[in-house]
Amino acid sequence: MTSDDVLRRLQRLEDRAELRELVDRYGLATDDSDWETLREMFTAGVTMAGVTGRDEVIEMLRSIRDTYGRTIHTVTGQVLEFGDDNRASGVVSGRSELAIAGQTVVCAMRYLDTYERVDGRWRFARRRLRFSYALPWEEMHEAMTADKAIRLPETGAPLPGSGKGAS
Repeated sequence: MTSDDVLRRLQRLEDRAELRELVDRYGLATDDSDWETLREMFTAGVTMAGVTGRDEVIEMLRSIRDTYGRTIHTVTGQVLEFGDDNRASGVVSGRSELAIAGQTVVCAMRYLDTYERVDGRWRFARRRLRFSYALPWEEMHEAMTADKAIRLPETGAPLPGSGKGAS
């Protein structure tokens, strides 16, 4: 193995670590309503939930988050595939607990991501959210067997991955 091979392998490990931290930081920043930190995680032309552009995505996320109470987003896994040194795609599995309209809602979801390295940092170029289930806590026993496993309290805000506006 040449020193170039070792350097390439080391860089790929660093990339994987940075991408895992990116998705973890996304959940924390979302829970904390830290819009400036979130803004820096996206490319200028990011696409999410049918919205394109960094400021537009932040405004969409803010409008949704403003209708919630406490939220907890937890990443449970990430699988990555690299296109080249500056592009990658990934599937991120996670769970969340959300306070929506006075109810505790539990969710299992996957993000289908595209990442780009911009100015030396990995960022989201595209995020697609797909829920496996999203139900009020009292209905959790139906999460794996219900025909309609996405039942969210109405807030008036679109929810990425709920069918409306999912990209």
